[in-house]
Amino acid sequence: MTLAATAIALIVAVTLGYAFLCWVSPFAACRACDGTGNREPFSLLRALLGRPEPRRKRRRIRTKCRRCRGTGARLRIGRRIHNNSRRLRHDATR
Repeated sequence: MTLAATAIALIVAVTLGYAFLCWVSPFAACRACDGTGNREPFSLLRALLGRPEPRRKRRRIRTKCRRCRGTGARLRIGRRIHNNSRRLRHDATR
């Protein structure tokens, strides 16, 4: 096989593999809260200075993650594209 045919076969295999993954498991762990559904509030001082957590033990205030709305799961990009194309086709053929 030529280099171009090998590259095309690899791209097709990766695309079909990702489509299969989106079909089997449409949800993935949220990147913002690592799948917990809770986030610690943003600390500008910690972000700018790179300071570690405070030494004294304090109860941390946790809030519901805005990205996943507290579920800990997010819809994969491929599944989101698939859902939008299905909805567009359904609305166009009504």
